Amino acid sequence: MGFYFYPSLMKYILLLFLFLLCGSNYAQEMVIRGTIRDKQLQPLSTVLLQARNSQNQVLDYTYSDQNGHYHLNFIKNNELIIIEASSLGFSSIKKEVTIADQKMLEALDFELEEKAESLKEVIVEGHQKIRINSDTTFIRVSQYATDTEQTVEDLLKRLPGIEVLPDGSIKAHGKPIESLLVEGENILDKNYKILSKNLDAETLEEVQILENYEENPIFKQLSSSEKVALNLKLKDKFKYVLFGNISGGYGLKNRYETALTLGLLRKRIKLLEFSNANNTGNKAANLLQSERTVIDLSQMFQKIEKQPLTIFSIDEQEENIFNNRSIFNTSMLHSIGLSTKMNNELSLRGDVTVISDITTQDYQAQTEYFTGANSTTFFETSSYKNNNRIGDTELEIKFTPNSSNYLINTVSYNMNPHDALNSITLSDQEIRQQNDINSEKFYNHLEHTYLVTKKSALNNYLYFGYGDSKESAEIIYPSLSELFKKEIDETFYQDVRNKFNYYGLQSTLLTKSQKWENHLQLHIHNEVETAKSSLITEQEESFEGYTNNLKIDNIFVAISNSLKFKLTQDNYLRGGISLKRSWFNGDEYLLKNANFTLRHKLKNKGVVRLGYSFKEELPELQLLLPNYALNSYQDFISGSDDIKKLGNSVFSLNYSLYNDIKGFSINASALHTITHSGYAPGAFTNENFIFNEFIPSPNGKNTLANLILTNYFSKLKLATKVETNQSFIQSPFSIDQTSELKLQNYSGDYSFSVSSYFDKWFNFSSGFAYRYSSSELRDETNSFETSKVFADFDIKIFESIKFNLNNELYVLNKENYTFMNANIVYEPKQSRWSGTVQLNNLLNEREYLLQSINSFKSYQKRISLVPAYALLSIKYRF
Repeated sequence: MGFYFYPSLMKYILLLFLFLLCGSNYAQEMVIRGTIRDKQLQPLSTVLLQARNSQNQVLDYTYSDQNGHYHLNFIKNNELIIIEASSLGFSSIKKEVTIADQKMLEALDFELEEKAESLKEVIVEGHQKIRINSDTTFIRVSQYATDTEQTVEDLLKRLPGIEVLPDGSIKAHGKPIESLLVEGENILDKNYKILSKNLDAETLEEVQILENYEENPIFKQLSSSEKVALNLKLKDKFKYVLFGNISGGYGLKNRYETALTLGLLRKRIKLLEFSNANNTGNKAANLLQSERTVIDLSQMFQKIEKQPLTIFSIDEQEENIFNNRSIFNTSMLHSIGLSTKMNNELSLRGDVTVISDITTQDYQAQTEYFTGANSTTFFETSSYKNNNRIGDTELEIKFTPNSSNYLINTVSYNMNPHDALNSITLSDQEIRQQNDINSEKFYNHLEHTYLVTKKSALNNYLYFGYGDSKESAEIIYPSLSELFKKEIDETFYQDVRNKFNYYGLQSTLLTKSQKWENHLQLHIHNEVETAKSSLITEQEESFEGYTNNLKIDNIFVAISNSLKFKLTQDNYLRGGISLKRSWFNGDEYLLKNANFTLRHKLKNKGVVRLGYSFKEELPELQLLLPNYALNSYQDFISGSDDIKKLGNSVFSLNYSLYNDIKGFSINASALHTITHSGYAPGAFTNENFIFNEFIPSPNGKNTLANLILTNYFSKLKLATKVETNQSFIQSPFSIDQTSELKLQNYSGDYSFSVSSYFDKWFNFSSGFAYRYSSSELRDETNSFETSKVFADFDIKIFESIKFNLNNELYVLNKENYTFMNANIVYEPKQSRWSGTVQLNNLLNEREYLLQSINSFKSYQKRISLVPAYALLSIKYRF
């Protein structure tokens, strides 16, 4: 049913590029420029200028320079344009401009008048730090910085309304950001963590939170987006010139790190380059997005990118909890991103990233499986090494021939060879497992949006993808020979091959009136996927029940409709329904999906969202493996040959309030899921092995709840944050392929922190966290708890010398672990040179206890830590 297109990739890209270049009906760009002055005719700088159309959509924005000059440019569409000038302490002015057919340039000057309000009537401090204009929140980072921040991420962590998660991903106003822009350009797209963790904090002037963000200009006119993005505004001295920094450092225990950053930000071209190499534990692979995309018919617009399947796993041995404390890693990263406007109609964006991580880890572990009468416990001592290499590239072409057409094509390719080696001592047995994986992925997304009328548009999205993963595992484990009744100990080999290709078309008609928006979509999808696995020895070519040869042919046609009805300006009802007819390996299935959302804005008191969704889908390939395959040296896994629809209902409730000017926010949510049909995990054990499987079963349910409350006390210049997360999971579990039991897992964590924003020489951040987890099966309960207390201090000893001290105390199972790290930064104000002394693990903790509960398994691991060391690095900015 499918086809493999990868060999003709370059031919396709060339033809597509020629097609884009040969487009006709080029749009014309309108330019508006002028000067901003006060009533005394003195030029005003940093005045915000915005160009909006009659639908109040922002076409372009900029700030006036030190001479009061500004320059706006946007695609001309022969309609009334509103130009607004606004600045702190001045009354805003709006001017209407009617653009003539042949006119390309308009001169427009403004004279702003100072507001006559008294200081008591204006929140001066709040507006100096934060101002809000329509859907954009402007945050001046200098008001929140302590001058010890090294990267953009360090600064973002201190800003109101923005949250940096432990993995480096970013949320703004409670939502994951769609993009991290630099001067309005999306340079690194999904791999924005490379930017946030490497761009020098010194370059940043302002952060803008962009609500209702939408990149597609036609969608902006017809659809109300709920996406959010961040835009980084750099200081003027870093614009239009080549800037960056280079640093290098060396320390005790042969620790080293080097880094290079280059940037060039001009009107028509923007370039960022990041390179670094280190053996301090910072893994480069963590900076790449690794989320798995699922085709969700409740989401009208999404990129569809399938991921290859791997079965045998050694990579779970890595622990990222402490990063540079627990990971012995040698890392290399090189990433370059480029965005350029070829002309007013055509723009290109591309990025290339190359990564290498060589990781080692030593540990002792205890794994206990709670499966009733046959509970099994394993004790092991292990050494582990992983060599991971990644090449990732993406090219995006945008073509806007006129105001009625928008075309974008994105091509991406990823290759990821890596090999892992694990040596284990289990009781009196010596075990060795090695796994080599080579995978590659290719995706192409072609999207065209056509404005049919002022109130309707047609969006066509054509996609295709290809993936290939080859996995070769070698296992030396005497008990495997016993299991298969081999007379002598043999080396076992497992080869796994997963290959897929797919293509599809989504066609969506968008219509809009004063009160409602409607999206009607037709989706056609064709997919072919194969998965093969075989367990062999040099003497045995196969073992019955341990070989898989699975092929999936999946074609579906789906029709969806989503309607959004405005109750008032800020309140709406939205509902959607979809029907999908799927031909899955020759069998026909009808899948139904429905969703409903009510949004109600309380006057100055936040927003409430109430939602419900019902979803049906077919199982993924891993749930359908008919026979067993080795998942690790002591685990086998299999699926089911009984194909069942997966069905669940999800109820959601969310309340949010973000007042960035006052520094107060609250976000509370609850999510309850009921599983109507699906697969339950099951297991049976013998003395040495666990056999995992999936059996069709309904009746699972889980509840997730979250609360985050932040508050800024302006008089005290302190900010507090309270957070709790709760998880209740109840699922069926099969024991020994006979009885079905109820498995209950619970986890809850609580945290409190307080941070200072003093203008003086001293700032601090302190708090505590507590986590409790438990699992219950057959009246047998297993649980653990973890506590953490931390205190961080930022001190300016002199104007050019800054000191950062980080202290953490962990309590696990009555065991205490104390960590202390410090940084001493010498940064003369008038010099491009600076120096840093890093002091890592000053108390020289040698090991750390990790605990987890996953379904029916309790896991404790004692990992070795990086010994104490000092590292001196020198940085030069240019």
